[in-house]
Formats: sequence, C-alpha cells, structure tokens
Amino acid sequence: MKRISYIIMALALMLAVGCSGNDARQSILKVYNWADYIDESLLSEFEEWYYEQTGEEVEVVYQLFDINEIMLAKIERGKEDFDVACPSEYIIERMLKNDLLLPINKDFGSTPNYLGNVAPYIKEVFSKIDGSGKDPNDYAVGYMWGTTGFLYNTRYVTEDEVDSWSALWDPKFKGKLFVKDAFRDVYSPLLIYANQDRVASGEVTIDELMHDSSDESIAVVEELLKRTKPNVAGWEADFGKEMMTKEKAILNLTWSGDAVWAMEEAAD
Repeated sequence: MKRISYIIMALALMLAVGCSGNDARQSILKVYNWADYIDESLLSEFEEWYYEQTGEEVEVVYQLFDINEIMLAKIERGKEDFDVACPSEYIIERMLKNDLLLPINKDFGSTPNYLGNVAPYIKEVFSKIDGSGKDPNDYAVGYMWGTTGFLYNTRYVTEDEVDSWSALWDPKFKGKLFVKDAFRDVYSPLLIYANQDRVASGEVTIDELMHDSSDESIAVVEELLKRTKPNVAGWEADFGKEMMTKEKAILNLTWSGDAVWAMEEAAD
C-alpha cells in the first residue's frame, strides 16, 4: 500500500497577464498556461458562454508549458503571440521591464468585485513586483498560488527525515530523489537554508534572500547542489508525481499541486 505525504516549505504565485494586442485575429484567444490548471472541457464551454454574452464567436487556442523560463523565451523571441499567459511573479517583473505586457481591461463583467476581494497574500506579492515605473496591477491579476516542498513515500521515509532542506543530500536518498526543474523553487530554498542563522538573528529576511542573485550567493547554492547531485534520479517538470506513485523515487522536491495529484493516485 503506497502512502505519500507532503510538507509545505515555500510559496509561489501564478498570475494571469495580458500579452498580445494583435487586431488581426480578434476572434481567436490564445492562452499559455501550466498543465492541469484548467479542465480543457471548459474551453468549449467558454466559447459558448462568450457567444451568449456578446453575440460574437471566439476560438480558444490553448497551449501548455512546464517551465517559466521556456515560456518567457518563446515570448521574448517573438515566436508566439499569446493573449494571456500565466507565469510566476518574478517572470512578470522581467516581462514588465522588457515591455512584453499590455494593460489588462479591468471590466470583469459579472464579477465586478474581483479586484476588491483579492487575498491579502496576493496583494502583498504584487506590492513587491518591481515594474520599473509600471503598476503590476494594471498588467496582471492573481490567478493561482501554491507551495513548494517535499513529497515523500511514507513506506520508506519518516517525517523527521525530511524536516530540513538538508534531506536533499542525505545519503539515504542516493538515486531516489526527483527535483523540480524550476530555478526559483530550488535556488531560493537552498539559499535560505544556508543563511538560516542570519534569518533567525534578523540580519537578513527571507524575502531579501529570495531576490539575492549575487555571485557569492550563487556560489553557495552551487556547492549545495553539488552535494545533492548523487541523490538526483532526475530533474523533472511534470513527470515526478507519476514516478513517485510508481515508486521510481521516494522523495520529490515538487509543487503542492503535483503532490496532491500523487497522494490521490497513491491513496490505495
């Protein structure tokens, strides 16, 4: 009987942003999103709803990505003309600085109070986005947020064995660890771990560390990743959750959504 548990360790926010203003294809809505974030059966329902509301037809073209940086690279190179994309907040900052976003129409129709009811946490995240003189609230709205942490198989791992990021280089997990192939979700936890005493003393804050890309900090994280390397069975963007249910690994540094999926699949 497989049982998998999950420990919350860090936070990430996904946002919907406006990207394209091409008038040549008004009847097409191109959306770039993470896998499993929208039931694709809803796309045709949206097309029907839109026609009922406006009397105009729209075709939803839906494309998936699994890594923020790949999504950004496609848009930066001008190879895609998406109307809506769903990156993490640090990518939105880069997109604003590079003039890759257009202001969002804030007329939310039947849900006019959406912005007034945004969760305080999402408001806090938005307040920290450096838009280079632009208000991120004019270009993005909160869509979804989740967590990053350890997913582990309780047949082989106890909670005490994964109560610290140092579990990543614990010899017990040699060749049995999958790590999310996402820069921010690996770099930040390791840098915070390395500076935990400074955080405890108030010398530095977690938020400051999450935005620290100094050469010194990069070198610190590099050394910790070298210690982790013997344990890594693979770097994954989407398949880690399935590998966990098949017991191809017993520990996974992953996202909460993937963890929930794996726990539900492994419930029997």
